[in-house]
Amino acid sequence: MTPRIRLVLSLLVVLFGTFGSAGAADDSVRVIVDADTANEIDDVYAIVRALVAPEFRVEGLTSAHFTRSTKPNDTVHRSQVINEQILDAMGLRDSMPHPVGADRSMTAPTKPVDSPAARLIIERAHAGGPDDKLVVFALGACTNLASALVLDPSIEPKVVFAFIDGDYKNGRWGPGIFNWKNDIHAVKAIFESNVEYIHMPARSVSVEMELSKKDVDMHMKGRGGVWDLMVNRWETFPRTAKSQKKTMWDVALIEAVLRPKLATPVVVGAPIIHNAGKVEQFPDNPRRVKVFEAIDAQGMQNDFWEAMDAAIQKTK
Repeated sequence: MTPRIRLVLSLLVVLFGTFGSAGAADDSVRVIVDADTANEIDDVYAIVRALVAPEFRVEGLTSAHFTRSTKPNDTVHRSQVINEQILDAMGLRDSMPHPVGADRSMTAPTKPVDSPAARLIIERAHAGGPDDKLVVFALGACTNLASALVLDPSIEPKVVFAFIDGDYKNGRWGPGIFNWKNDIHAVKAIFESNVEYIHMPARSVSVEMELSKKDVDMHMKGRGGVWDLMVNRWETFPRTAKSQKKTMWDVALIEAVLRPKLATPVVVGAPIIHNAGKVEQFPDNPRRVKVFEAIDAQGMQNDFWEAMDAAIQKTK
């Protein structure tokens, strides 16, 4: 069984192995990263982690909004700007699809917000099949993912959606913190579908994944390109400019999928989502989803820096 097929089956079984040998093109997993990049700094670090992973074949970087409004707003365009800066810094802008996403939240689970990002997800989903699924990481509001699914339900067996936010602790689902609140209708659309789904709880699990400014400077400062962009993002973003440590929520999701040994997954019944603050427990729900109930934060941190160091070496 190839590493790619193991990932496809990851919602049905608990994975304890890792992906196969780096650079093995036949075993690479097709990926799109969808991010509300302008909202935080951890999106940038997660995006770069995915882009440098030889186990991933990243087929697109799409932008997400970060507002609860169903009216058009500029937050997605702010994310788009930073996505393009990342690709410029890595020399990928001309070769990596990077369409803009939805500029608002869905008004209902059945009402998609059409966008170039949603259309790319649909296109790339159809480029594979049941044994070559497209993994779509949602690092912000999942509007683009849900919209793609509603626009074209036939992609359902061809994708795996991986998302971060709503809590899961001691066998119970908890409410959303940020991403869920930014488009709860999109969340409902995904949970009420049969799409293969991987969930990283934020409040109780990914909160453990941290990086220090000391390590950021030691590994990346003065290296040029995207490395200095990452340092600069830390130093200029208001909420982290004076911080010596930062929770890397989104990096935890990327690492958990890349390195299953660094996370503890369980397959459970999906909750019934009433709104962002209220979820109903349904352990016997036939709709099964995979959720990480713990991570090895130190192992993830070590793996992150090993990947960065290797990528930096390649740019010399």
